[in-house]
Amino acid sequence: MTVSAPVAAPASPVPTMLKATKTLGEFRRDPLSLFTRIAALPQGMARTRLLGKELIFITHPDHVHHVVRNNYQNYDKNAPMYKNARPFLGNGLTVAVGGEEWLHRRRLIQPAFHKNNVHVVSDVAVRCLADVLAERERLAASGEPFDVSAEMTRLTMRITSQTFFGVDLLRDSTDMARRLDEITAFATRYLSRPFPPLWVPTPAIRRFHADIDYVNEFVADVVRTRHADPAEHSDLLNLLVGAVDDESGQGLSRQQLRDELIGFFFAGHETLAHSMSWCWYLVARDPRVDGELAAELDRVLGGRTPALEDVPNLTYTRMIIDEAMRLYPALWVNMRRALGEDVIGGHRIPAGAIVSWSPYAGNRFPEVWDDADRFRPERFSPEQSAKRSRHAATPFGEGPRACIGSGFATVEATLILATLAHRHRLQLVTDKPAEPAVGFTIYPKDGVWATLSRRDG
Repeated sequence: MTVSAPVAAPASPVPTMLKATKTLGEFRRDPLSLFTRIAALPQGMARTRLLGKELIFITHPDHVHHVVRNNYQNYDKNAPMYKNARPFLGNGLTVAVGGEEWLHRRRLIQPAFHKNNVHVVSDVAVRCLADVLAERERLAASGEPFDVSAEMTRLTMRITSQTFFGVDLLRDSTDMARRLDEITAFATRYLSRPFPPLWVPTPAIRRFHADIDYVNEFVADVVRTRHADPAEHSDLLNLLVGAVDDESGQGLSRQQLRDELIGFFFAGHETLAHSMSWCWYLVARDPRVDGELAAELDRVLGGRTPALEDVPNLTYTRMIIDEAMRLYPALWVNMRRALGEDVIGGHRIPAGAIVSWSPYAGNRFPEVWDDADRFRPERFSPEQSAKRSRHAATPFGEGPRACIGSGFATVEATLILATLAHRHRLQLVTDKPAEPAVGFTIYPKDGVWATLSRRDG
């Protein structure tokens, strides 16, 4: 294994050593504060030992870039967070260890997410957003408070389920929707404290296994049905079913399709819902940004509903989304296992070490971002972006394991914000700052409660 050169000169002989039991407790109670504290240490690095394993914490974007891009071949996902997530997400691209089998599957699936297919998502999003607009008209007329976070969760579930399963779960399969919600809630609790093991038959774990069995059978039935009659559909499931390797002529097995569909569903539903919740919260707290957004939407759309062809022209809308994802990145923690020795920031990383980082802390690194905790979309203007490294903030990851659906997610997020913000203004019901909580993603702990008023009212 070739070891890349040090990313930066060492500031100390070794990263700061943290006490294992205290660090583990803090990781469970308040991991965002833990990573924020580590970011303030020399080079933003620390280490500890857990169960005989070296655990290295990094926070500087350059160090993360080294792991996921410059020397990515030395790192895989045979790490605790992915081992704990596989019972929920299967063994799809998102959580698979890596290696040749993973690479082969990535290349097989990649064409389905080509930019030429983004209309598959945008068409569904536009239809679903029409229903949300109608409901928002009612809420604006009544002045009734509502939870924007719950609204975004329902919306992204509808869009994602139609895109990947060809079914609107909230309308056509409410039992499946309920079980997916139960799995998400259980996973949020379990991943923060993965005990007892999932083979222990507690009532909660038995319910979880029953839900997983139901979801597996639902997805398997969808896949069987689609294999039998693929011609009449134009969704991403059809593209995945039809994906074939040019050399072998083989496609994805039914188990592989199941794993990918579950992984894509959670990535496209849970993560985007919470990203959009933070987006609405931040815009509602900043009248200046809300005004700039409204002005762009009036200028580009002229009163009509946005469509896919408008997305490239909604530059300020996209800047808002990028800045919201910088402050509250959906994936708040990441891990890799070092296959061989490496050097990061001048420090030796032993083979077998687990390297962990939090985009939440890295995206606020003071050497990279001035006034880092402030919401300022102009940071992502072309002029400002050109002044800093491209890997300073990477909401969808970078390197070979970057999110395969990032382009689709960006289009969907832009259409959601533009469609709904063009018609209504959001007012938060409290001045109390939203508290971030962690599960699969970073989400507003108590939701985002607001009222609506019409822009032209």
